[in-house]
Amino acid sequence: MLGHAVHKVYGRESKRDELVRVGLTRVRRIAFRMARRLPPNVEVDDLISAGTEGLLKAVNAYDEKVNPRFEPYADTRIRGAILDELRAADPMTRHGRRRMAEVEKTIRELRQEYGTEPTEEEISARLSIPLEQFQKLMEHLARAPALGRLGEVEPDEIANAGKDPEGLLEQERLHSKLISAIGKLPQRTQLVLALYYQEECTQAEIGKILDVTESRICQLLGEATARLRSRIKSDSE
Repeated sequence: MLGHAVHKVYGRESKRDELVRVGLTRVRRIAFRMARRLPPNVEVDDLISAGTEGLLKAVNAYDEKVNPRFEPYADTRIRGAILDELRAADPMTRHGRRRMAEVEKTIRELRQEYGTEPTEEEISARLSIPLEQFQKLMEHLARAPALGRLGEVEPDEIANAGKDPEGLLEQERLHSKLISAIGKLPQRTQLVLALYYQEECTQAEIGKILDVTESRICQLLGEATARLRSRIKSDSE
């Protein structure tokens, strides 16, 4: 009886160690992949640390009867832990958030008036600020880890949303909205997004490809975020 109990305890511990070992490799892969999409001031070691905490929580809570495959389950929680860390470190002030909400509202109103995507000049004019100031505002948005994220849904998150039909449906809806919204953006903006999110090029690399400054690419990414957020909110109303 005692021998059987000891075997069960060590068996569980061995399985746990195996999951941690497998998961640590995935933590580094996810952290480095996410770091390529974030401003250079974000330390990848901080992402790895946060991801490791998420992994350990995933290992402790893992139930193979509910989630037969550990890797997709762990990936979702690793990525979630890293995003929580980024939100906690978000430098965006309350005033900055209000300003961003104002930009999104302005884009939404101009789009409804014109029936097409407004230009940078039209947006800045409606906001009553110089074009250069608007572009700086967009650059600030792109450098804010939490707000700068497009809310993109990774394919493996959609495919492995567990047994939660509502959660799966919501992820699919968000992904569909993003695909539709991106397709309505200016061609140049679509190209920047494709290079950044699909090809995983750095902002400096995209700048060289398009023959513009890295700062300009950062501005375009921030502007794309504002445009997509405003369109998704419009579709949700």
